[in-house]
Amino acid sequence: MKVFEMDRMTLRAALLAVLCGFYCVCGADCLAQDAGKITQSRVDSAAVHFWDNVDLSDSTLYALPVGVSAEESFSAMEEKVAGFFALLGSSSDSVAIQAVSELMDRALEATVTVRGTVAGSAYGSPDPYGFFLSAAEKYFYSVQSPYYNEEMLLPFLDHKIAREDIADIEKSREKFLVAQIKRNMVGSMAEDFAFELGDGKSASLYKVLGGLSERQSLMIVFFSADCRDCKDGIARLKYSPAVSKKISEDELKVLAVCVEGRLKDVLSMIPDTWFKASDDGSIIINSIYSIRHQPSVYILDREGVIQLKDADVSSAIDYLINW
Repeated sequence: MKVFEMDRMTLRAALLAVLCGFYCVCGADCLAQDAGKITQSRVDSAAVHFWDNVDLSDSTLYALPVGVSAEESFSAMEEKVAGFFALLGSSSDSVAIQAVSELMDRALEATVTVRGTVAGSAYGSPDPYGFFLSAAEKYFYSVQSPYYNEEMLLPFLDHKIAREDIADIEKSREKFLVAQIKRNMVGSMAEDFAFELGDGKSASLYKVLGGLSERQSLMIVFFSADCRDCKDGIARLKYSPAVSKKISEDELKVLAVCVEGRLKDVLSMIPDTWFKASDDGSIIINSIYSIRHQPSVYILDREGVIQLKDADVSSAIDYLINW
């Protein structure tokens, strides 16, 4: 997404701004402490109370600077959102869910308030609830976002799904996204799928897992034969010291699965130490695995439990380095 490519500095500024707000929430004593010593309870408190003094129905907060497009800048509210989302990522799980629930409750109230106002404003009438729901999807579900975290989107989606004041048809997108996120999510057992190996033999994911030693994990690389980014990504994995080290130490096996195009066209670029496989199209057609960018990397433990989901090459390499 272009906005994430153009506004990293804006995001950074937003994070600095939220730190200032964070100190206000914590009290003056936080200012005298080293940032690394801030306790988890204070981070959690900052997340829960982040919106206490913000009027979510204030239309001026949602307005872009005059003459500036959404591609080039953020509204004041989106800058606040970026800071809040950064705090969520550092909050404990239960507190993050609580903070989101309370925010969305207030956003819904603000939306009702705005709709009930007869007089409009020079900035138009905002939809706070829709704004926060869209922002959460944009920041947590976009693979280009520095905040990318599918699971963090769930409490936002769940809030709308639980609403009784709207028809089920209005929740169809949210239900679809929840199903996609929860399918083959980190910590769950990977779904089995069949494929054809480069030598023409039939196999399956579980069969490959069954052949692993107790020390080995499995990296799955989903790619398309005619995708330039895939070729570059496979080359990076092929020559990555972290990947090579894990393979040489017999801790990792790699399964390269061609989900589009002809595997035989790219066999030469795949290392001989990797399993080379071709899918019949069912993975994408049936959305068995989330492949929202290519190559898409999954890492499974010996038992088939997913440790890393739909990651880009850089994230996969970082994961192995810190393994």
